Amino acid sequence: MKELLLNKKSSILEFTESKISSKDITTINKFKKLVSDEGDNGLRKISKILKEKEIKSFKVSNSEFKKAEELVDDQLKNAILTAYSNIKKYHEKQLDGLSINKVETTKGVSLWSEFKPIDSVGLYIPGGTAPLFSSLLMQAIPAIIAGCPNIVICTPPDANGKINPTILWVADLLNIKDVYKVGGSQAIFAMAYGTESIPKCFKIFGPGNKYVTEAKLQVSKDISIDMPAGPSEVYVVSDDIEKADIIASDLLSQLEHSIDAKAVLISKNKKLLKDIKTIISNQKESLSRQSILNESINNTYLVKAKNDKDIINFINDNAPEHLILIDDDFVKIAPYVNNAGSVFCGKYSPESFGDYASGSNHTLPTGQAAKTYSGLSVKDFGKTITFQTATPEGFLGLAPTVKTLADAESLDAHANAVQVREIYAINDAGLLPRTSFIKRTTKETSIFINLNIDGTGNYNVDTGLKFFDHMLEQFAKHGQFDITIKSFGDLEIDQHHTIEDVAIALGEAFKSALGDRKNIERYSSNESLVMDETISNVSIDMASRTLLKMKTSKLREYVGDFPTEMFEHFFISFVNALNFTCHIETKGENSHHIVEATFKSFTRSLNKALQRNNTNIASTKGSL
Repeated sequence: MKELLLNKKSSILEFTESKISSKDITTINKFKKLVSDEGDNGLRKISKILKEKEIKSFKVSNSEFKKAEELVDDQLKNAILTAYSNIKKYHEKQLDGLSINKVETTKGVSLWSEFKPIDSVGLYIPGGTAPLFSSLLMQAIPAIIAGCPNIVICTPPDANGKINPTILWVADLLNIKDVYKVGGSQAIFAMAYGTESIPKCFKIFGPGNKYVTEAKLQVSKDISIDMPAGPSEVYVVSDDIEKADIIASDLLSQLEHSIDAKAVLISKNKKLLKDIKTIISNQKESLSRQSILNESINNTYLVKAKNDKDIINFINDNAPEHLILIDDDFVKIAPYVNNAGSVFCGKYSPESFGDYASGSNHTLPTGQAAKTYSGLSVKDFGKTITFQTATPEGFLGLAPTVKTLADAESLDAHANAVQVREIYAINDAGLLPRTSFIKRTTKETSIFINLNIDGTGNYNVDTGLKFFDHMLEQFAKHGQFDITIKSFGDLEIDQHHTIEDVAIALGEAFKSALGDRKNIERYSSNESLVMDETISNVSIDMASRTLLKMKTSKLREYVGDFPTEMFEHFFISFVNALNFTCHIETKGENSHHIVEATFKSFTRSLNKALQRNNTNIASTKGSL
């Protein structure tokens, strides 16, 4: 066991682990060529090289499935069924949200996504030092939930050429019949490239020894694999010496996996770190896998930390596969864990639960891969396809934006693909889009606004004033206008310039998008909105006669970071820029409600006044 005092220079642990030799890689390359060139015959040649029992038929027969059922005792079957139920229940929830219902990103343009399963997946189930039927559950259940139609299993036979009966019983339980008696790197190559017996798979899953891992890395150039796999690892965080026996058992539960397994205890308690050595040694003596534990115990680190902040940084730097926060106050650490495969909180959540039956997946990233990889889940067995469609109106609304972007990248064929459709869309829609882009620059501010009057209420607003942003978001949402606003202003001096100039620019954007104001409703009378004790009424006439009559209850000096002296000034600036008549009256007691209700009722009234109709101009004068 190694001891370490945590400091900035020792944040990432270094472990010794058996490396694959150049001789082994040469052998693996030879196996790869045999399988890819000769298929089943190549597999048989490899068996002879390894002095394994010759397999007449690689595929498990129905009679072998039936015999396996007789060899598994009922108590184990019952335990497996419990694990199956929990794993299935948790992973079924993962399916929710993988598909996205239709979203209208701008009016008339709709997108949605659908989760589709991978057609053929290969599952490797280890059977070396221990037949891991639990690994079959962890891989096959999410594959089935994802809807994969073709699931192939490869697992190594024993010295007699037989598959472990529990693995076969689980496969039969899951109704997977394509099970093959092939292990090692050659199994990976068989699933990657296909043989006469074993179907080619599009993605391969499953842990294995260093030979299996090397084979997966090699085939990853040709097909997909789940994730990089390395020796199992567990990090335990505790300061409670009363839990020393539990801590020791958790460390040993990972060390028994292989001679390269890793175990780490991080603690601020010096006595715990000292006493744990004896407790680990005592517990180890009663365990069965002594030959493995005698070597893997050398991969144990006892880490002394000064404070919780150092512990959190250490965890995130090392990104452990399994992290156990064993003390009752685990909440002081858990929210800050950003990098870990799976986290077990409290003394009644042993890592063994996750390995077998709590419902989480035990196929997890190792060797700091948890910084970028997640544990195995349903989404790994499928992919998401995005679909989209546009109405003629939606096409015309977005077309100018796309043509501008394509021209800027000198991709004129992209722009042309939009342009050739425009005449069709205009004929079908009979209407031109009401969109505009405004850039307003003064000595104090620089403002960019993109507007689609016929939108769906999408917004992206950043003025530097949070409450003002919130009001402009309400402006977009309740008016069903698509609005993007980006403002750079002298907020370090005053909010006045930003609020005034945004209002002016927004009014100019509406004026530009409206054009000659033909074919609009023009009037919106008494648009009323109630917000708790507050009521706001707004009436609008879009004739080009500039007038604002505004009356509101008294306001406090600020609402959030918004100075209320600029409240009426915003509407004055907007009305003057767009040139229309507006009457506003808002009564209430809460300043926040008064401001928000006014913005909402105003934009709802504006929406009604700007609605298109089939008449030419809503005036006997012939113009507005």
